[in-house]
Amino acid sequence: MENAETFRFLNVTDSVHTLANWDNPTQLKLWRYNLHYFDDLVACNVAVRSDWHRTLIARWVGENPPGFGTGWEPYPTSLRIVNWMKWSLAASARGESVLDTQALNSLATQTRWLRKKLEIHLLANHLWANAKALVFAGSFFEDAEAQRWLDKGIAILQCELQEQILRDGGHFERSPMYHAILLEDVLDLINLAQVFPDCFRLSLLDQLYHVT
Repeated sequence: MENAETFRFLNVTDSVHTLANWDNPTQLKLWRYNLHYFDDLVACNVAVRSDWHRTLIARWVGENPPGFGTGWEPYPTSLRIVNWMKWSLAASARGESVLDTQALNSLATQTRWLRKKLEIHLLANHLWANAKALVFAGSFFEDAEAQRWLDKGIAILQCELQEQILRDGGHFERSPMYHAILLEDVLDLINLAQVFPDCFRLSLLDQLYHVT
């Protein structure tokens, strides 16, 4: 993120000035995916860009209506849910303002949408990312619906851990990239369990620690 409206992904720099720029067809689909991940919210020195991030989150909510465009596909939705929540938890720990009501309502809407769009047909890292997002949202929010998200996410994670982690500790696709991504996800979940200890089953924690 080079400024409040300019981004560089895949060695390509572009700006998001208008609503249409969120799904610019002249950009590669992967570039647009990266735009909607909101990875900069958890990048280095994030605190110095917190005002940019708040503005960007508000713009995303206002300019990406539910269910439309690349940003609402299940995979970018999953990563964005986690990144927004990690950003909010980190801001709270620093004593800064966190997600406002509009953003929180959007997060709940995004999670409801995701729950109906789980990528069971793709499995692997996509379904894993879906489940991780459900666990984050199920821990972050506090109501019966959130508990259902949490239960579903945990059930998927436990099945996927059994399938994706081989007996030698490696990732089943034998790809260093996928192994590194999954390990980071596992560490995120372990950290989340420290914030919301009552939300995690001991059996899941045992599986997560075994991966590390």
